[in-house]
Amino acid sequence: MTACTAADPAVSTSPAAQTSPAAAEASTRAAAADGIPAGSLLQPADVGGAEAAKLEQGSYAHLRPLRPCGEERYPSDASRTDAVAVQFPVPGEQQGSTPSVVVQFVGRHEPGGAAEQFRDIGAALKRCPGGLGEGERKWEVIESDGDAMLVRIGQRFAYADEEPATVNHYAALSRVNDAVVMVADLGWENSDGSEKLVRDLIAKAEQRAATLS
Repeated sequence: MTACTAADPAVSTSPAAQTSPAAAEASTRAAAADGIPAGSLLQPADVGGAEAAKLEQGSYAHLRPLRPCGEERYPSDASRTDAVAVQFPVPGEQQGSTPSVVVQFVGRHEPGGAAEQFRDIGAALKRCPGGLGEGERKWEVIESDGDAMLVRIGQRFAYADEEPATVNHYAALSRVNDAVVMVADLGWENSDGSEKLVRDLIAKAEQRAATLS
């Protein structure tokens, strides 16, 4: 997130369990078949060599783009002309460490539509902050500067026989010309995502999306 300063980070289903076998076999180029050029997405060099896998319709719907109010549609959805959502199994910083599931969404809009969508999402985050009850997500805006925002998404998660604990994921949203770009780190199973990684990747994602015409 170009306007944010770096910082270290502080459901009910593990990110890995939401990935279909078919999606895991898709390449970056195949992922962009909906009309978003492959070069406008994060590349393997940006994410530790990980290859993109296209997400099936409905996977991580709350991130495509951010939808804190559930399946409620935004008025600005009608202005979207192309969209693609992919995921990356990003390796940990140290060999053998836990990887992260990173999701990227890019939506291209008619002129003025991306700005309207960004406003719609900001209003929804205020209207539907959620909570940590069963089946809920808690949405907290950490930073917002008009055309970019960083959001923490908390959820209670129980893994194996462990007691439920709060797991935090991080998502960055940015408007780049007529596109809305989202990058989220969903951690791995019951591990938190990384705010620092999301800040790094959204800056790279903004540069890639700037090539969209």
